[in-house]
This record gives sequence, C-alpha cells and structure tokens, in this order.
Amino acid sequence: MGLFKKKHHYIGLHINNHAIKALQFDVSKSRTKLRGFTNVVMPKGMIVSDEFADVAALADFISRSFKKPQHGSFSTNRVVVAIPESKSFVRIIPLQKMKESEIANAILFEAESYIPLPMDQVYFDWQVLRETDGGLEILVIASPKAYVDKYISVLESSGLKIAGIETESQSVARALVPPSVLEPILIADMDAYKTALVMVQGGTLQFTSSVPLAGNNFTERLAKTLSISQAEAEKIKRNVGFANTVEYPNLKIQMLPALEDLAAEIKNILRFHYDHHQDHIGSLVLTGGGAKLQHIAEALETMMDQYAPIKVTVANPLEHIPNYRDEALGPYEALSYTTAIGLAMWELT
Repeated sequence: MGLFKKKHHYIGLHINNHAIKALQFDVSKSRTKLRGFTNVVMPKGMIVSDEFADVAALADFISRSFKKPQHGSFSTNRVVVAIPESKSFVRIIPLQKMKESEIANAILFEAESYIPLPMDQVYFDWQVLRETDGGLEILVIASPKAYVDKYISVLESSGLKIAGIETESQSVARALVPPSVLEPILIADMDAYKTALVMVQGGTLQFTSSVPLAGNNFTERLAKTLSISQAEAEKIKRNVGFANTVEYPNLKIQMLPALEDLAAEIKNILRFHYDHHQDHIGSLVLTGGGAKLQHIAEALETMMDQYAPIKVTVANPLEHIPNYRDEALGPYEALSYTTAIGLAMWELT
C-alpha cells in the first residue's frame, strides 16, 4: 500500500455504498483547473456495508460513469482510490529504538497485538511518527488483502489502472490540513450514513474512528417531525439548518438531539486525546456532504465548551489546491468531493 508518485495525470476516485465520486485536475504552472468531475448515485445492491455484492454490475457501472462525467472529461484511466475506514486499520505502535531497516520486521511481530488480522492477510504501510525517550512511535496502516485484491479486480474490469491506494482518512487529511500545520486538528468527515473522525498533526494521521451518525440522521428527523419527504427535508436542512425562521420556528430544537449525539462522539475523541497527550486541539473542521447543513458549525461549537477554546468551522476543500481557479466547483459543493479532491491532489504534491 506504499504511496508513490509518478509524472502522470491521476483521477481521484472515491467509491462508497451510496455514490461514485471522481475528480481530475488540469494543472499548469500558472493555475489549476478542473479537467472533469462526477458524482453518481450508486444503485442499490452493488455495494452493501462496504462489500462488493455484484462485481460484474459494479465494474460496468463504473465504466459507464467515467464515459460521461457531469463536468468536463477525463484524460486518463489512471486512478488513485480510497479504502473505506471500515476496511482499514490505523494504529500507532510503540517500538524500541532500532535501525530503519529493522522496523518492518519488528512491525510484523508487534502489529498483531493492534490489528485484528494476521499480518500475512493484510497489506500494510508504516511511517515513523516521532522518537520518544522510550523508543519510537510508528504509524501503521493496514487493509485486508482479500478486500484490496477484489477492489483492484473490480477497477481493472472497468478499464481503470490503479496508480495508488490509501485510506479515506489520508485523502481527507491531504485535502484539508497542510503538513506545515503542526498543531493537532480534528476533522469530522460527515457523509450520508457515517462520520469519520480523523486526528491530524504535522501532516500525519494520529487517530481515526468512525461512528454511524451523519447527514441522514438530521434528514430523517426533519422528515418525521415535519411529516414531509426526505427530499424536502434535505432541502430545508441545507437552506435553513440550525436557524429558527418564521416558516420553521422550531427547526433547531427538532434537530438538536441528532447533533447532541454527534457531539457526544466527538467529545469521546477529545477526551481520549487529552488522556494521552498534552497538545491542545483548538480546531474542529467539518467536511463531507453532511457538513452542508446550514449553521452546523456554530451550533456544534456551543456544545464544546468544556474543551474550549476550540473553533468549529466548515472546511473549504479547495483552499489548499495551488493556484486553483475554476468556477465549475465552489467550496460549498466541494464538501461532497473532499476525499476525491485529496486523492486527485497526488498530482499536485
């Protein structure tokens, strides 16, 4: 799973249970524009709980989705793809000080205490995070070989070439947190069905977790309490959100329980961090389609008082793209493409 970079163009490809998102940059010395991007709803039954249920149909669907992107066109079939958090293990493993050439063998012996699969059944990569008085802290990222091999087979059957594989959390971190940012940042990547909580410091993953709370929790609550369709609830959520209006005077109260559940999970991560580290987390960044809920940052920040000062903001996934100049995709819509943007940024780093 080692990362590598070549002088090629890449498409960032993010596939999950409910969508295919692909994005490619057009890069020159003076500006970065979008060559093409697409966001296609995944037909039911092709991927179930991050498992490929219908391989042939999925490969055909991916192939057709690439032929007619929603914007522009793709100039390559090389893709950098993301492994879902449910199929990856991110762990920090302590080791005694040793030569770099000895670390890989040491990880083979130590990692099975941290990763719930035998090491001969996973692909893994590692990085030295820091030296401590007692030794080394090693970041280990692993994913089951059976899953990765099947994923590769699906993509090759669709006519794509694999340029690289990494976890969703690595892609999101690349898009949102430059390596120059040394203080710890907590990212909440909210899609329709889950929220990935990702801790990044100095451009390196420190911790990841996933909770089954995200955008649909708010949509379903609104649809039920207002007796409206989920499509209508989605529009209200994005246009009004946590703002009481004359038309929707109790909207904030109706969505508050779902936000409190999410806040409790975030507080668990903060508590875990402060039990093991002294570095203050001053920033919580929200991204993903679930972060399109209006005024969610302000509402969530009021629930973080015990960990103040902590600033909650909604990300701009385009902010760290060098010389980005393109009106085809703005910061708000780009929230849904954060992982694909991070994958496509291979070409820029």
